[in-house]
Amino acid sequence: MMDDYPHRSYAWTVVAILIATAVLSYTDRQVLSLLVDPIRGDLHISDTQVSLLLGTAFAVVYGIAGIPLGFLADRISRRNLIFAGVSVWSLGTIACGLSHDFGQIFASRIVVGLGEAALSPAAISLISDYFPPSRRGTAVGFFLSGIAMGSGAAILIGGGVLHVIELGVLAATPLAARAPWRMVLLCIGAPGLLWALAILLIREPARRAADAGADAGAIGGAVGGAIGGAVGSARGAAPVAPVAAGTTWARVVPIYVMLAAASFVDNAVGAWAPTLLIRDFHRNPSQVGMELGILLTAGFGGGVLLGGVLADRAGVRGGWPRKLRVCLLASLLILPASLLMNSSNFGFVMAGVPTYFLLSGMVTAIGFSAILDMLPNRSRGLAMSVSFFLNVALGAGLGPTAVALAASDLFGAAAGLGPPLVLTVIGGYVTALASIGAALSIFRPRAAVTA
Repeated sequence: MMDDYPHRSYAWTVVAILIATAVLSYTDRQVLSLLVDPIRGDLHISDTQVSLLLGTAFAVVYGIAGIPLGFLADRISRRNLIFAGVSVWSLGTIACGLSHDFGQIFASRIVVGLGEAALSPAAISLISDYFPPSRRGTAVGFFLSGIAMGSGAAILIGGGVLHVIELGVLAATPLAARAPWRMVLLCIGAPGLLWALAILLIREPARRAADAGADAGAIGGAVGGAIGGAVGSARGAAPVAPVAAGTTWARVVPIYVMLAAASFVDNAVGAWAPTLLIRDFHRNPSQVGMELGILLTAGFGGGVLLGGVLADRAGVRGGWPRKLRVCLLASLLILPASLLMNSSNFGFVMAGVPTYFLLSGMVTAIGFSAILDMLPNRSRGLAMSVSFFLNVALGAGLGPTAVALAASDLFGAAAGLGPPLVLTVIGGYVTALASIGAALSIFRPRAAVTA
């Protein structure tokens, strides 16, 4: 019964707290991309080592820890798990600001990844027990949209903090003697310890049994259409004839590859695009952070929203195969759009980065929605955890390093970051296109889909 669930206003307050927590996590995660050159200079490290800090140090432990932490989220207090996660990643960020060599900052980034791995599984589980099935998709979708916009918001917040520091606001404090990049990390990490206290305001809801009546459209909308507040329009999608369990999982594999390839490029572009604008065009980091942050928040968030709406409409008309055709079109558009990042014009590059994320956000939202349509309800949680693991461990772990290696080994320092970024985009999305083609040509529905 509806009365069994917490009051709607309180439930949405919890969602708002969790969205803010997601933005905080992305700020701690992504802020290093604004500070590449000063960190490299002070610690005397290479671009390849910086790429390991941006990707591998964080991503490997994040991906590996995500599955056992998701297991814990089903068995202990989810509120307390999130509280512990926020505290751990905040301490890790502070430790980054106090690090004096590559080994110390690498270990600190591992701590950040460990703490952040607790958030998503526990938050989504919490939300599912705060809302009835008829509203759950929208609530989970809003949380996921906060994650999507968090990448841009992180750069925006980091740029704002750096700008305040450059204005001398902290000149009379004990932090004034520290390098600006260290002050940024300390100023971003410390408030997380206070924000963790806000998590304790959340009441742990009663755990509820799985809803037998939850349909593919409603749950799929949690990652796709619900992000735009438009969950439910996919509920009319016609079912596909049942297939054997092994075949069902096999046909999801190409979509896993597509999403991992997209994540590989997302993390590569997200890690190095600020440095491209700062280093190749001699721009102020705080200015780049604020301007690019606004554009990325709108671009990536808007892409996920648009992708959700398109996923719902495509699902009604043709099920998951039609959704994948929309992914195919968006992926094809990414290839020419990526060429803007190799322009000698600052404005073209500044436009190319959010354009890429707009299209990539569509691919990601629609891809997740397609996976949820392909699998039965009892398998969706495992399916999402596997995809998140691949996206983080492979995408975030390898993407930033691929750009650094291409820059040093293929193009050379004189070429700048534009060519290695474009090459990484092309390599990733050629892989994504091949995976979509495999899914559409090899794994066809056994029954025709009717509107």
